[in-house]
Amino acid sequence: MHIHILGISGTFMGSLAAIAKESGFHVSGSDLYSYPPISDQLSNLGIEVIPNYDLDQLELNPDLFVIGNVMTRGMPLVEAILNGSIPYTSGPEWLGNNILKDRTVIAVSGTHGKTTTASLIAFILQDLGYDPGYLIGGVPIGFSTSATRGSDPYFVIEADEYDTAFFDKRSKFIHYNPNFLVINNIEFDHADIFADMGEIYWQFHQLLRLIPSDTTVIANGDDKNIKQLFNQGFWSEKVSFGKSDEHDWSMELITNDQANLTRGSEKIGQIKPQIIGQHNMMNILGAIASLSAVGLENKDILKSIDRFPGVKRRLEFLGEYSGIKIFDDFAHHPTSINASIDSLKDKYQGDGSLYTITELASNTMKKGTLREELVDSFDHADLSLIVNSEDIEWDIEKEFATKNNTIIIDNYEQIVGHLSDKLKIGDNILIMTNRTSVPIREVLMRIIGE
Repeated sequence: MHIHILGISGTFMGSLAAIAKESGFHVSGSDLYSYPPISDQLSNLGIEVIPNYDLDQLELNPDLFVIGNVMTRGMPLVEAILNGSIPYTSGPEWLGNNILKDRTVIAVSGTHGKTTTASLIAFILQDLGYDPGYLIGGVPIGFSTSATRGSDPYFVIEADEYDTAFFDKRSKFIHYNPNFLVINNIEFDHADIFADMGEIYWQFHQLLRLIPSDTTVIANGDDKNIKQLFNQGFWSEKVSFGKSDEHDWSMELITNDQANLTRGSEKIGQIKPQIIGQHNMMNILGAIASLSAVGLENKDILKSIDRFPGVKRRLEFLGEYSGIKIFDDFAHHPTSINASIDSLKDKYQGDGSLYTITELASNTMKKGTLREELVDSFDHADLSLIVNSEDIEWDIEKEFATKNNTIIIDNYEQIVGHLSDKLKIGDNILIMTNRTSVPIREVLMRIIGE
């Protein structure tokens, strides 16, 4: 069976393509933009990516079009599919019907930490000898792809709240029917599809109304928005985790990358993972609580934690050049930006200055919906360069005018003038963008050398 995926280079659709190919489907697709690591993954799998949405793709005569949420009514290819009564579906619906059916699904949801938490759960299962399926919105370090079918019952999926498709405005996670559901946190995001927090609550509430009562929900008990969500109705089994010992699972931070863990009144042990930051410690705690709920032994889970190397583009250490460390991060929300900065400042305090280079590329950032929070999120960096662009809908120069540690630049080349005479041995550079970071990295290499 031939499936043709529209929007194949997105993190979700690119992962879906990998699973479909592994499952024996003939897979092709199209997209206007392709960025590593997903573009590299598709190339390695031998999946053809057409760099447009032209009508001649109909001549491929696929058995089914899988339509990504990047596609909209009015696009000629979409209209031709509808007018021609050509079979089509969404990515999440295809996945639910073809891959997740009859699997033990562990779904990881929330505004932040989905990729890291889902990657960690999949890693631990593999590390303990299982062969889980997984679909993750990024590529875990050491994994050959961001998705695989797996041969064991377990399937780990990053459960996104973004809408499914132009013909299905429900969140993607509605289609996954999880046996175990992790909710890391809930904040406002995706200003292009959600008007306010009420609409986000509504989507999560629909999920809670659909899952069976024997589904176990593993939730961050410290998150006030999750508490508000549960007040709207909750019918399933619940396991809570957080910093407070009132939860089923809790942690006592020793440092920002070391903690003692407790389950109820029982001390479980200590972890010192390779990934850093308080936000990642919470991701780890959620992963541990979920795998314990699945039935794995706590002592085995903890042994695997320290071996987890992390995820590409999630505070990924790219290398040290001329004594200067470079990190790459997908952060595109004030909370995640602040968390990434604080993680590096805490880890390398006293080692030199922290410079950040940031693109405001997400729809929420371009619209300026969270501008007040964003302006303050860079406060702990020594110097932050923020790339301006024509598609930003608010005056970032005006909003950041009072911040002495922030400079607005118009292009990548201006990085050279602002950093070349400042960088010294022991400094750290953090790139934050949800686009490709390659152009920024190329400029940095010219400054500090190979």
